[in-house]
Amino acid sequence: MAAAAENIPKVLGKLQWMREQQIWPNGLRYLWTDAHGVCLLLSLYKELQDEKYLKEAESVVADVYRVLGRPRGLRIGEEPDRDGQYYHYLTKWMYALHQLGKVKPEYHERAVKLAKDVHHAFYVPGVGVRWKMMEDLSGPYPVRLWFTSPISGLE
Repeated sequence: MAAAAENIPKVLGKLQWMREQQIWPNGLRYLWTDAHGVCLLLSLYKELQDEKYLKEAESVVADVYRVLGRPRGLRIGEEPDRDGQYYHYLTKWMYALHQLGKVKPEYHERAVKLAKDVHHAFYVPGVGVRWKMMEDLSGPYPVRLWFTSPISGLE
């Protein structure tokens, strides 16, 4: 923990800069970034024992659900081209919720609910997990030529 403590002033400085530039947490919502950010805020809360970081983590979670929340799952981001749902983004978000749930158990329950809500849409029995789905989870995301990696490890 000593090495982590040595980095806290640098981390706080970067976080302040991101706020000033309206990059994060006060910028556009993006699930991957928000998941990492919630984990960062929880680390600061645990390291500094300062409730403001816990409250801010909870605020980010509330904002993510308000902006990105869908009846089943969370879209990738706020920008129009950030549609659909990525399985790896959702699992990172579940991890962030689980970490928050170690402090406030209701967030662990949200992580479990999210897993139950989305997993069956991505999972293909005997084959594996689709990488990206439509925003409403009605089917795999359509392949576009500009993607540099496959939409699904299955197709």
